[in-house]
Amino acid sequence: MQQQKDGIIVNVSSFLAFYPFPYMGAYAATKAFVLSFSESLWAENRHLGIRVLALCPGATKTGFFDVVGTTDLPGGVTGTPQSVVRTAFRGVEKNRNYMVDGTGNYWLSNSSRFVTRKFMAAFSERLARPASKN
Repeated sequence: MQQQKDGIIVNVSSFLAFYPFPYMGAYAATKAFVLSFSESLWAENRHLGIRVLALCPGATKTGFFDVVGTTDLPGGVTGTPQSVVRTAFRGVEKNRNYMVDGTGNYWLSNSSRFVTRKFMAAFSERLARPASKN
């Protein structure tokens, strides 16, 4: 890609990449890595014509939740595969380094910029707390 000065890389992250999410800490941390890595690749390659996008969907209506057996998540399962793909194409077109699917997910993911990290961790824990721990 660098030799041809052309290419597109889309890495799938998550809107949980933007803040800690207790009870899914390894998942959120892994997605934070994907976001940071993608943004770094974007910065390294943007002058070469290579587009790099971190796609950050929220919970998406797929067969995953049939396997897990629940859609009882904070905020619910609102995304669709079609909306996620449209978001990815829009991000690539605009040469964005990340895109969050869904307006609510976008605002929630960026809300962590306005509160302390401690507050966001405690708030996320309360949202994600299993009913058995209430």
